[in-house]
Amino acid sequence: MLCPARRIQQFRRVPDSAQTADGFRWEPAWPTPNKSSPSIPREFGTVPCLLADRVNLRCLQVRVSHGEAFCGSTSGQDRTKMTLKKISSETLACTTSPARPFGCMELWAGNERAHRSLELAGLEADVIAVPSGADTGGDLSAVFSCSDNIARVVLADCVGHGYVASGMARHVHHLLHKFQDIRDSAGLLAALNDKFILDSEKSTEALRLTTVVTGTFDGTTGEFNFAYAAHPRMLLWRAREGKFLEIGQGLENLPLGFITGEMYNEQSIRLHANDMILAFSDGATEVQSPGGKQLTPKGFLQLAEATMARIPGPVRLPEFSTALLEGVQLHRGSAELEDDVTLMTLRRFS
Repeated sequence: MLCPARRIQQFRRVPDSAQTADGFRWEPAWPTPNKSSPSIPREFGTVPCLLADRVNLRCLQVRVSHGEAFCGSTSGQDRTKMTLKKISSETLACTTSPARPFGCMELWAGNERAHRSLELAGLEADVIAVPSGADTGGDLSAVFSCSDNIARVVLADCVGHGYVASGMARHVHHLLHKFQDIRDSAGLLAALNDKFILDSEKSTEALRLTTVVTGTFDGTTGEFNFAYAAHPRMLLWRAREGKFLEIGQGLENLPLGFITGEMYNEQSIRLHANDMILAFSDGATEVQSPGGKQLTPKGFLQLAEATMARIPGPVRLPEFSTALLEGVQLHRGSAELEDDVTLMTLRRFS
């Protein structure tokens, strides 16, 4: 049985002698956007396929160019260098091997200005990030694949914005790699917090407090386990009810860097088909109008509901994220925001 076509990313090689050793680079090859095709390329993570000859090689990306298929894989700790092995498209077969044990691999992470869409284990994901007054900022978003049916997402907001906050975001990203294989959300935050404080004691400069929300989704059961470190509460969209609600009351906890030994609490909810999770940094709720009126968490929830109501179904996540960001900017009265704003939207497949 061939792997689902939706899991295959189309690429093409283009000349680029200035940036690559072999004189070429890969870029997505997408059709001209129209009503039936996305305007923003999707980036897919682990493809649950092995080669038909059962070579022990798992493709992180299957790249197809001019009828030729390449299996992309990495080795060692450096996940940024991908080795491409040419394969035959017909030899891709869905694996019948046992599910791999829990262990997370980063699919994407960054604190730069970006708009990215991905497919995870049973989830669609869309991340839109707008640093304030710079190309990078203090909001870090990260997406991981953990075992065959589990995905993890992290959104961290370092106090402030600009160069200093950007440096803090990179530090949090580094710490995530140390503890990415911790299974439960609360345990991950506790480990991050203790190491964050230890690094602060060794540093000549004080590390700034950082709020974090992290969640783990099981694509088999639909369970979404999450925990907060003083981060704004996420919104849950129940497709059947057609409304947003806050989740995680009582889970605020303390931010990273406040006190060592902090014990974090977590909760779980079950996502049904087309249910959505909306995580965001506080720049989205604390944005002020020209008259000084703050949007507030309640106002942001109402804005999210109004945005969903305006978009004719079926709603595409990139379209929703873009429209919601425009609503925040409209409240501000300007496309330039006072603080970094990141919106992370997840939706369970129908």
